[in-house]
Amino acid sequence: MKKMTLFFSIIVLLIFSESMASAKAKPLQLNADGNLLTDMKSPVVINNTSFVPVRVIESLGGYQVGWNSRSKTITVTDKADGDSLQLIVGNNVALKNNKKISLSTPPVMKDGTTYVPLRFISENFNAIVDWDSKNNGIAILKPDRNAQKLIQSGDLAKARLGVIELRRVQFYVSKDRPEGESFIYIFPENDFSKMYFIWSDSIYYYELKNSYMSLVWEGKKTIPKLDGTHNPLSKYLGGDVKSIWGEQPAVTKRLVFFNDNSASVGMRGEYGIIDTKGNVVVSHKVISAKQLADLIVNVQEEKK
Repeated sequence: MKKMTLFFSIIVLLIFSESMASAKAKPLQLNADGNLLTDMKSPVVINNTSFVPVRVIESLGGYQVGWNSRSKTITVTDKADGDSLQLIVGNNVALKNNKKISLSTPPVMKDGTTYVPLRFISENFNAIVDWDSKNNGIAILKPDRNAQKLIQSGDLAKARLGVIELRRVQFYVSKDRPEGESFIYIFPENDFSKMYFIWSDSIYYYELKNSYMSLVWEGKKTIPKLDGTHNPLSKYLGGDVKSIWGEQPAVTKRLVFFNDNSASVGMRGEYGIIDTKGNVVVSHKVISAKQLADLIVNVQEEKK
């Protein structure tokens, strides 16, 4: 508990010091459970404490938030078990299932919006809170226990399945809306912490960060055109790659791909290895599979 408190204190300090330096250029952004909350007011920092709109709790899923304007009371109800939590603006005492609990900092109201301390979200809703300094954003999400179990299993294929299950967090609004049933997952050889996710012509590159996958780069495959200056990813995909957001990572080692061509009956696909020039040097066909775990397997040709 002491380690968690220390960690959270560091997060709040970072949010306060770094966000204030860039606040004029870009407001703090908020992502809850993988959803960028563009229709919600930005977090605020008051007296060195970070606050978020109380409606963020609903975005975590499974909760209902009620507001009594007369008494300035916030009621949060867990839809699954009926547990309730009541807070009052300006009051350091809350009621959890009618039992009093103390708050280090009370909820506040600012410009017609009710805010609760970020620390309160972390401690009372078992949420992970992470600060993304590069994108001036705060990620709040529920930990995925099953995904974490897979990641920590010591088995490379299971770890890759685990990161695929994790929430994917981004701090910008993508204009592209890909369609189709074909997906490709690409990892650096012997690595599960970095992943390309390719959906139709859209390419997303994620890195593992504190129990979620953080979007680092988005690209798009353009009309097939290879002029000799292509990178390995372009050659494998069969067309030039245009950067949409972020900086495209360099390919410095072989890549392992898992190509899922989902069909109405069964799952058909292919997995293998791409060398640093973009050539497929290992390929295994999968005719039918009942689940993604039948496609994303340990590739024995990976260099150990």
